[in-house]
Amino acid sequence: MLKPNLTQYAALILAGATAFISFNTILVAKPKIASAQKSAGSEMYVPSVESNGAFLPDWERITFRVIPPVSRSGSLDLSGSTGVVGYNRLRSWKAGDSITSIVTLGDLASSTNLPSRSLLSILNPVGLSGNSVSLADFGVIKKQTLKTLVDAIPDLAHFSLHEVAPLYDLVETQLGSANATDLSNWALGDLINDDSLANLPLDSLNLAKYNVNSLPGLLDTPLDQFAGWDETLIEEIPGLADLPFSNFFTDLGTPGIFALVDIVFGEKEAHRVNTVTGSDVVGFDYPCDQNNCAHIELAGPDWLGATFVHGKQWISGNSQSVAGGSGCLAGSEPTGRLPFGEGFKVVLTDTDEASGIAKFSIYFRFCTLCGCSPYIIGPFPWMSQHEKDIIFLGAF
Repeated sequence: MLKPNLTQYAALILAGATAFISFNTILVAKPKIASAQKSAGSEMYVPSVESNGAFLPDWERITFRVIPPVSRSGSLDLSGSTGVVGYNRLRSWKAGDSITSIVTLGDLASSTNLPSRSLLSILNPVGLSGNSVSLADFGVIKKQTLKTLVDAIPDLAHFSLHEVAPLYDLVETQLGSANATDLSNWALGDLINDDSLANLPLDSLNLAKYNVNSLPGLLDTPLDQFAGWDETLIEEIPGLADLPFSNFFTDLGTPGIFALVDIVFGEKEAHRVNTVTGSDVVGFDYPCDQNNCAHIELAGPDWLGATFVHGKQWISGNSQSVAGGSGCLAGSEPTGRLPFGEGFKVVLTDTDEASGIAKFSIYFRFCTLCGCSPYIIGPFPWMSQHEKDIIFLGAF
């Protein structure tokens, strides 16, 4: 059971070993986002549009840069697992950290088209070019060796060493000028057959000296062709923090149901079983059969066309955890809903009976070959709702 104001733990069962995601409830003040919209009661902390009297996310303007910082410290430790291969096993974040410094391409792989996107397709929509971005800005390059780079960009194999300045400088820096001169006319495809050359690390260069155009073919190569691409942070992909969600998320939900936030209840509420929350494992009508079930109670007036939600409860994820994830990563996560697709989960994280205000956050997950984790990367503040506000529930 997840309880507010205490350290929280969500266990992931990983091929016979257990990894723990811990949450330390160090809260930070909610930042003011200039482009966010609000009414007398409700507020979205990201750009929004109005529909049916409710605010909905404006996917054409929402980017990772405008999402508020994480409001609670947490960590991810997969070091004891043998079931997760090729994924960063140790990760932590502090309250106030930006989402761009926490979430990786691997976290987004199952819900976006980013793995198959090229760097060029990310730079162009935000007004950047290969000449304006250095190799140091493209974090994927820091993870490459001479061999993994040529493997990722096969056309490089046909270039001579002297034709690719950064790679010539790499050999010269590591093996000396005489060796670089002797090898200058060798094809890169032949050089990587020598282990002493194949394993030369690109991060030993001053990558800031070169723009991304200095490596032929780099701009057009899909991101998932590079070694370690999935462990690369959002902030290490130039332009990605400013790319609208509509440009790369493959599922942002479908038309769904609206309801009224009727009453906001605190932790003293118990045993609420008529819910609209849960997970994609237990379903989204999972009962809160315990002594603390902070929640919002919904109303479904005729004019909203959803009378069947009248009296139902959206349970707080700070009160209740539910089964989530799959395969070797199955574990627990805060209860909530997926109104905007599987990319992230919307969770009720605070209820204030006195003011009648409910606050929501979003959580991300990651997937590997052996399964998907619960939604436990967060929480990132998303919106607040006041009693009698209209709220979007998503599809049923």
